[in-house]
Amino acid sequence: MSNPVSGAIRVSIPIALLLLDPDPVFRLGLTTAWATESSVEILAAGDLNLGEQYWPQARPFITLIDCGGDWGYVERVRRNYPDRPLILITPCPDSGQRQQLQALGVAGYCPKGASLETLLTTIRQVSQGETRWPDSPLASQTAAPHFPNRPPRWLHALRQSGLEQIEAALGELRSPLATAQGIDRWILQGRQRELRLARWCVHQLLPVEVVFALTPPPDPPGAIVAIPEPYPLLAQFLTAVQGGLINQTGQVLEIDILRGDRRGELVYLTVQTLKKWCDQAQFLQLDPDTIRRQTPDILRDLWQQISLEWVRRYPPAAAVNPPPIDPLEAKTADLPPMPHAGDFLAHLIHATPITIDQVEYRGESPEAQGRAAILRDHLIIQLSNAVMQWLLNRYGDGEAIKYQLYESRYFSTRSLTRFRNELSWQFRQNTYLREPKAIFESRYLLFYQTAGVIKQVSIYGARGEELAQLTGFPWFVTLALETRDAIAPRVRNLIAWVGEGVVYLLTQVIGRGLGLIGRGIVQGLGNSLPRSSDRPK
Repeated sequence: MSNPVSGAIRVSIPIALLLLDPDPVFRLGLTTAWATESSVEILAAGDLNLGEQYWPQARPFITLIDCGGDWGYVERVRRNYPDRPLILITPCPDSGQRQQLQALGVAGYCPKGASLETLLTTIRQVSQGETRWPDSPLASQTAAPHFPNRPPRWLHALRQSGLEQIEAALGELRSPLATAQGIDRWILQGRQRELRLARWCVHQLLPVEVVFALTPPPDPPGAIVAIPEPYPLLAQFLTAVQGGLINQTGQVLEIDILRGDRRGELVYLTVQTLKKWCDQAQFLQLDPDTIRRQTPDILRDLWQQISLEWVRRYPPAAAVNPPPIDPLEAKTADLPPMPHAGDFLAHLIHATPITIDQVEYRGESPEAQGRAAILRDHLIIQLSNAVMQWLLNRYGDGEAIKYQLYESRYFSTRSLTRFRNELSWQFRQNTYLREPKAIFESRYLLFYQTAGVIKQVSIYGARGEELAQLTGFPWFVTLALETRDAIAPRVRNLIAWVGEGVVYLLTQVIGRGLGLIGRGIVQGLGNSLPRSSDRPK
């Protein structure tokens, strides 16, 4: 039964919509699908930060929002803008959570997998001052009959004709793209992206001609449906750290200051951001060479996205908007080392082979999967460390940050200062001692986790170029190691030779001399004793 919503929009044609979704593909697809829909008007489409620009405006509109599971964000929006109707499109299978969201005043819910007509029906009901919350996330799917109406033949023919034209146009672009340079190449690449987007929209919006057979009834509401995981390596990591993430490396990590639940949340946010990048990389069809070449920029972009989202969830002050990151700061940020990150990202997208000790292993082989898991763990842990490093340097002393994120033993200024000094001292050790030594020994020191416990492992890697680029004190460290390696055997030989000489001197010279002296003393004592024949009778 529907209930009125405070501040709901009455009949307004077209219905104004604000679309907030972190997935650019979904935003483009929905905007394109409703371009000719006269009953709705999409004011703007963007990520969650876009909402702050529109909610203070006086114009009435409805917000379609995918918060990515950040329910605290929805709570803050309802608290700050109670007159703005929200329709949630984030998957929400937890019935208890759904009830809490309804109690907050979220006007409607519609899963992303629902049809466009179902979503439009929800929008119309909310615009009339009603709420729409189906009994389960699968309601929109199970409401359809078991034998849907067959799509008309002309629509299927239109789909096939459109796809053939798009594929032909893409084929014509391959040859010019291979030789084009400069602005011509940019124009052709833009044309290629437009065609790929059009192909995706056709696949999503136009039906295919299929034959429907009798199927068993759908699973009951609440049943767990197995959905293939597109990135099993990332899913395995989240499964392994569900019980927590404990540092047993003997080194201090930036994430050690976080409470256990906040540490898990930051790691989860890092993995989710990595998944979104993977979706974008697949949509843009980035090849392995491009991924490896752009790895530094990719890592900085990932770090910036995670950092902004993290401070948006837990702002350092009362401000709602996250503090911006200066572009120069993002470009020059000193991220912790993440070796072979490009190889791992390429493997994650294309299942490319992985080289281990100069031997190339197939992407699906156990050896490659094991090495990829180590690279994955190190990348996720170091990205999380980089976020906390930036936060500690910029807002570490803020009381709001302390109470929201830190363990209670780091609340005092003294304990927090001691923790930061430990990080600073460890950074200097890594920069001037451990890393030059690892470069000289052709190995990488990587973090990995097993059953939620962080450990450290050393793997071989050719680092000749890095060794040649060392200067200053790190170079002197390698020179000292080389000098020690050159001198130590000779010193050991000298000590062994001197030792042998000392032994010879003590045993053969001094020892024999002492032996002769002892024998002389014995003989002298023997001569001085009275003989038995000389004794008085």
